[in-house]
Amino acid sequence: MEDAYKVEPNIREKLSDNFYRDEFACPCCGVADIDPHLVLKLQELRSAIGRSLVITSGYRCQEHNDKIPHSSKISSHVRGLAVDIACANSPDRYELVTLCLKLFKRVGIYSGWLHVDIDEGEAKPQNVMWYG
Repeated sequence: MEDAYKVEPNIREKLSDNFYRDEFACPCCGVADIDPHLVLKLQELRSAIGRSLVITSGYRCQEHNDKIPHSSKISSHVRGLAVDIACANSPDRYELVTLCLKLFKRVGIYSGWLHVDIDEGEAKPQNVMWYG
């Protein structure tokens, strides 16, 4: 994990107009190896929606991912290719889903958040939306 981007306390690394590396950090180890292409797509989403987005889960180390109930053993979060975005109500969810479907090929809808990823691995079907 030598090459990992570990978030340092009191240092905010800006990744785009509206996102900073620490927003994507694993709560377990502080590593934030997030794919820059994902950040670009999230910035497009943020610009389109016109308000801040709260990332509830970004990069996850395997140890942290394994502790999350029902998380996939091949989670895209572990490779820095996925984020979960807070979404507390139906009107916001509708707006976010509508915009996410224009930018992402993989969208998951959950009661308090949306999952989006850019994982094009063989085990990951494309042009899908699921409810969890």
